[in-house]
This record gives sequence, C-alpha cells and structure tokens, in this order.
Amino acid sequence: MLLIVDVGNTQTVLGLWSNEKIIGRWRIGTINILTEDELLVHVNHFLDFFGFDFKSIEGVCVASVVPQLNSTFRYFSEKYLKHPALFVKAENVKWLKWRVKTLTEIGADRVANVIAAREFFGKDVVVVDFGTAITLDILTDVYEGGSILPGPRTAMKALFSSTAKLPFVDERIPSSSVGRDTPSNIQSGVMLGTILAIDGLISRYEAELSKKFKVVSTGGHGELLSKMSKQIIKHVPDLTLFGIATYHQKVLKR
Repeated sequence: MLLIVDVGNTQTVLGLWSNEKIIGRWRIGTINILTEDELLVHVNHFLDFFGFDFKSIEGVCVASVVPQLNSTFRYFSEKYLKHPALFVKAENVKWLKWRVKTLTEIGADRVANVIAAREFFGKDVVVVDFGTAITLDILTDVYEGGSILPGPRTAMKALFSSTAKLPFVDERIPSSSVGRDTPSNIQSGVMLGTILAIDGLISRYEAELSKKFKVVSTGGHGELLSKMSKQIIKHVPDLTLFGIATYHQKVLKR
C-alpha cells in the first residue's frame, strides 16, 4: 500500500493507494505538520480510522508546494519506513513534454494534475485546481503552461487585511450578481468574479492555441464553483492524488 500526500499551503491531503485505486483519504491543516514525529501521529490516526496497520505502508510519494516541510516527510519516511520518500518533480516526468522556460518552477501539485489529466482525459485538457491559489494548466500534445490567480479565501483575506472597513465574509455564491450590502458585494466580486475570470482565461487559451479544451476541476472550492462555470465539464476531487500515485508507478518503473 502506498501513502500519497498532497501538501498544500493551507491543507494537506493524505491518501492510501492500493490495487490501482484510492482506498482512503484524510485532510489536515498543513500548519499541524511540523516534525516527523507529529506526522506519524496524524498518519496513525488516518490508518486507524480506515482499519489499516502502519506496517502495510510500502512507500511514500509526496507532491509538496511547501518546501520547508519536505525535510519532515523525508525524515518521516527514512525514520519510520526505512526508505526514502519520493517527491513529485517535473524533471522526472520524461513521458510528457513541457513547453516552459524552467521545469523546476512548476509546482508539484500542478505536475500531478497534468499527469492525471493525461491518464484520464488524453490531450486538449485544461485542469483548474481550486486552492489557496487557483492554478490553470493546459495540456495539448505537450504541457503548454497556464495561469495562477488568487483563490476565493485568499482574495477575501486580502480585502479584509488591506482595507479599514471591509469585513471577512463567508465564501458563498450570492443569489444575484448585484450586491445590496457589503457582504454580498464582496461575494459577488470574489466568487462570481473568480469563475468569470477562469471562463475568460479558458476562452483566451482556445483562441490563442486554436483548440477546444475539455475543462476539469479539482481542489477545495472546485465542486462549488465549477457548477457556475460555462467551461468546466467535470469535477474530479481526487485528481491530484491519482496523479501522485501514477507518478510513483511510472518513475520507479524506469
């Protein structure tokens, strides 16, 4: 059984991969992971919940966008599993071509998403990952690049922290695009504005690349916001975890 880990800026998702499928997942705050021993406690709680023993873990594969935590996962794997953790890196993905200036700048979560998109949907795909930052990744015959914009919570926090009077409000989609009070004004601007920005970017991609894309989403706000999109056709909650597991299989086979 493989432990697959998606380390995000706000949340970390632990997954269990066995027999070509995800058999369990567990979400914790990234801030709660500081040392390899604390990580062990979280992993043991996770395994106990699904009725598995720690000894059943045969490997660890990590997609991390928080570099300062990489050593924690490295120490955890070496100390408790007696072998090194495998980290997702674009430069190890030799089966895909990357049309970018610097491979090392591509976030590990984006690499995993692109791997999974290729496996699930083939080519001419855009993946929208709703997280602390929203990433859009374009896959044709090659990886073309994409865009990054603030996630809804990040945008709301920025308004709250940078203004004297604007409150921090719930991340809800308002019933109308016309706000009648301050909270609904913010919800309209952030929630509806975000999805309109995503749809607009995808339209630009299609015009610039002369393609019609299949657009899929993943990530925390993906299910909610995807329903409002005219471009997104499918929400795949475990897309990143699937990509991490696929990376592990392909890299170790070489």
